[in-house]
Amino acid sequence: MAQKKYDWLTRNYQNRLLIFGVILTFFGVCQLPQIWTFRSELTQLKATILSANIYVTTVTEKKHGRKSQKAELIFYLNEYKHKYYLAENIGGNYRDDKYEKILQGLKMTHSVSVWIKKNEIDEFQPQVFQIDNTNGNLLDFDAVRMENSPLTAFMLLIGLGSITAFLWFRFPEKSNKIIRTHEQNSCQKPTFH
Repeated sequence: MAQKKYDWLTRNYQNRLLIFGVILTFFGVCQLPQIWTFRSELTQLKATILSANIYVTTVTEKKHGRKSQKAELIFYLNEYKHKYYLAENIGGNYRDDKYEKILQGLKMTHSVSVWIKKNEIDEFQPQVFQIDNTNGNLLDFDAVRMENSPLTAFMLLIGLGSITAFLWFRFPEKSNKIIRTHEQNSCQKPTFH
């Protein structure tokens, strides 16, 4: 009876490990298109500003009940029917200096260039990769592209590690056989004829 309970608990934890690994790997893979975006995939939209504002809202973490601030920069262009949206968590601050700088740059210029993916030209809210005004760059392409790369790498590493651990624990004989085969192949000395 105790063995059956142990097997059920073990399998339950192994299944949770697999589900955790699959979820993290999925979210990591979903972020790869942003990291692997190249300038050749973007199109430049030149236009004039219709409106631009920053909104700071309080966000409550569901699990721990902690509160933090989220800054949202939203702007619209006269010539295009898009909503341009940038957001980031700013912790306990009530101001976001980065977005304030972008907002000032948007309001102090007559024309602006917004860079989005070519395949998102028909979407209402395309992802913004770069913003330029007549004075220079307001939002840098490389900064946007690499913004989530450490998080993506972490999620992929932990996710794939969890899946590997699941396979190791669930199928120990096959895992050991693969390792022994690899060790035998690496220990064999090459023969020269």
